[in-house]
Amino acid sequence: MKSAFTLSRLAVATGIAFAAPALLAQTVAPAAKPVVAAPAVVKPAVPTPATVKPGAAPAASAAAPAAAAPAGTPPVDPNAPVTPPAPPPPPLSDIIFTNGDVITFDDKRPLAQAVAVKGSKIIAVGKSKDILARWKSEGTEVVDLAGKTLVPGFVDAWGQMSRLGLYSVAAQLQSPPEGPVTDVNGLIRALRDWSKGELAQRFGWTIGFGYDDSRLREQRPLSRSDLDSVSRDKPVLVIHQSGRQVVANGKALELAGITRDSIDPPGGSIGRWPGSKEPDGVLEGAAAAALIGSLPQVPAAERQAMIQQGQTLYLQNGYTTAVEARATPDDFAHYTQAADSGTLKLDVAFYADLASAGTALKGHKSIGPKYYKSHLRLAGASFALDGVAEDRSAWLTQPYQLPPPGKRTQFAGYPGASDETALDLATRAYAGGWQLAVQANGDAAIDQFLGAVRAAAGKHPGKDRRPLLVGAQTLRDDQLELMKELGIGVAFAPQRLGLSEAVLKDYTLGTERSARFAPAASAQRRDLAVLLYADPALVAPTPFGVMAAAIKRPLGDDQQLSPLDALKALTLLPARQLGEEKIKGSIATGKLADFAILSANPLKTPPEKLGEIRVTGTIKEGVTVFGGADGGVPITR
Repeated sequence: MKSAFTLSRLAVATGIAFAAPALLAQTVAPAAKPVVAAPAVVKPAVPTPATVKPGAAPAASAAAPAAAAPAGTPPVDPNAPVTPPAPPPPPLSDIIFTNGDVITFDDKRPLAQAVAVKGSKIIAVGKSKDILARWKSEGTEVVDLAGKTLVPGFVDAWGQMSRLGLYSVAAQLQSPPEGPVTDVNGLIRALRDWSKGELAQRFGWTIGFGYDDSRLREQRPLSRSDLDSVSRDKPVLVIHQSGRQVVANGKALELAGITRDSIDPPGGSIGRWPGSKEPDGVLEGAAAAALIGSLPQVPAAERQAMIQQGQTLYLQNGYTTAVEARATPDDFAHYTQAADSGTLKLDVAFYADLASAGTALKGHKSIGPKYYKSHLRLAGASFALDGVAEDRSAWLTQPYQLPPPGKRTQFAGYPGASDETALDLATRAYAGGWQLAVQANGDAAIDQFLGAVRAAAGKHPGKDRRPLLVGAQTLRDDQLELMKELGIGVAFAPQRLGLSEAVLKDYTLGTERSARFAPAASAQRRDLAVLLYADPALVAPTPFGVMAAAIKRPLGDDQQLSPLDALKALTLLPARQLGEEKIKGSIATGKLADFAILSANPLKTPPEKLGEIRVTGTIKEGVTVFGGADGGVPITR
């Protein structure tokens, strides 16, 4: 009898169901402790003595009786309380940043030297001498940037903050330049070494992240046989850098109930040995999520540690707003706990996975779609329609350059959902008035997305919906025109081209299609909102790596962005996408005091040197939430 996966809990976002070590909590950057300023010492008023004329009698001593009060003056009560002097007025500003480059993204004042902050907001931007003269008073803290650069805090376009906490402590299986794994033997050694550590012993699973078969010397996928060599008695799981594929050993497959009689779930596939129905350990799409969903539940304390570890990575890289994409009901519960306990130091915007967490969109008790509550907000709904081009799981209209082993010559990938399902999900989002963000990389999947959005918008018209296409690796020009008509923005991960250039050109897309991989400039020329986000294969969300990849491509020069546009795509434009451009994304009077302080000006730095820029301080609403190793920013309030 054949068995099928139950998919109600099998969104890719269920990858959170891993354990994280106790050491996670030890790696979290401590929140800055507020320092209460000492009260001003008020000196008692001393009356000025009258001028003593020569020959005049000396002034009365303290022991001498006081002079008689003028007639009609009421007697003074010696026991009456003394009225204290009036306290000094509050400072005109709490903090002034001065003596640096200030990149504002405010068209009225694109460059400045100083910024004044009062409370959580910016109150003035301009030249240092003008800001100091107008806004500095007793109690103002003046921060000398010493030539550093102040930019708006980075705003995430698409990410999974809590997943980063897990990925950062799993066995690191990345290939050069991100990691040392160059072949299958090296990968197996890394897994064996990790399996001896505390986390593996406590959890009972061996977990690796960042594997990419296209970058290994053997140019072949892992199999259950490879992972059985790590352990036959304990489950071993390797997560592909794309997040769309996992490889499991025999024990992990057994625990997940995956057998030769299991059928492929919609939107996924179970790899089989050639000429057999026996699973080979490679699971893609919904099948990968099925196995991940079988993992043991993570204790609440460990989940909180993962959130804190992910938050630390974001803060260290200058982000003041993060995104938790494809969020599950479990994510809602654990993030709400973090918010209620006051441990979120940056804003987190949720995109609920519509298939698994759609009910949460109808009215969550703790977070809503308009405002942040304790740094948490529900931004909208999301789902995925296919995989990625580099592992040939993206759904294309034209065949791949070379088919995967065992596939037909005209193989063009596969959809992650039927047209009917895509339409139903989009219609639900539009009927609920929710912003919609959808992952689609193949042009066939993008066609499916555009058709669903157009139909949903026709049934439920509304203003300023701001739908978002995420990934868009093989986006065509005709699709860009339709996106402009529908008001759809697009978010690219430009680092992927450099990481997978060889496999994209030689195996999957070919040179011509690879040259317009993630066509950011074509989208920008049509006035689409172009956003950038860090590649999911990389553990740290480094904005300067993203920026460098967008302005200097290894091929397809005509799709490069200017440094200014790339930096806007990491700050102002993601803020607009979230509907938060009135409070975030630029440095202007009235906006939140969300800043990143950089060791150098990214607009004056060559692309090959952008990776050397360091974030020396991150400020969220006027409070330092991260300070760099060189002392950071001396703000403690």
